[in-house]
Amino acid sequence: MTPVEGKREESDYRRSHLERGADYDAALAYDPFDAFLAARERALLLEAVARAFPRGIPRYLDFACGTGRITQLVAPLAVQSYGVDVSETMLAQARAKCPGTTFLLRDLTHEPAGIEPVQLVTAFRFFGNAQDELRRDAIRAMHAVLAEHGILILDNHRNPWTVRQGIRRLVGDRANDTGDGRLDLNHWKLRRLLIGGGFEVVSLRGIGFWLFRARLAQAGVLESRTAGLLEYASRLPILGRFSPAYVLVARKR
Repeated sequence: MTPVEGKREESDYRRSHLERGADYDAALAYDPFDAFLAARERALLLEAVARAFPRGIPRYLDFACGTGRITQLVAPLAVQSYGVDVSETMLAQARAKCPGTTFLLRDLTHEPAGIEPVQLVTAFRFFGNAQDELRRDAIRAMHAVLAEHGILILDNHRNPWTVRQGIRRLVGDRANDTGDGRLDLNHWKLRRLLIGGGFEVVSLRGIGFWLFRARLAQAGVLESRTAGLLEYASRLPILGRFSPAYVLVARKR
């Protein structure tokens, strides 16, 4: 293996969670900011599903489903539900949570799903971490598995274009712009990826637009009534684009 090949493998997000099944959920719950994002993601996801599928979902796939954190929310609303991931340790956790869901140990960027087209795909905590090549491959795979005019709901939990990141850049702190701490997927870049992959953006709802200082991302602040009121501003599409995380709905063209 050459040094370049080794570097490429180390930076491939496919490999990053292969053995993380046992501790992934606990890690999310431990950090107050991650727990806040996860709770808001759940609420916005369920609202988006209700709008898109008021009569229920015929077939549903959770892409890079991990431990089934998102699958368990949406699967009860679907007639048939599937989850796919490359990590067996993650899928072991998902199967325990969602016994009625069919889980596939498969990389859809390299092989077909082998199922009938689905009307809904979700992809959470994936795009913000993945490298560009994997993002493009994943969008192509999701487009292939979706039925005509099918819906894709995803999140971007690592948006670099936020008030807080803007302040950090003004003072010369660019530590998270590139490299292992990849923070590069702004709304316009994601939009270009989706449009280039055969999707149109339908809606966007932000999370935490008002979190412009690190100390605001603490448990006491995030659980306050003020935080709940401020979150209404994050839901505005124009502000959502500059929120540290957002939920986006797209439709297959």
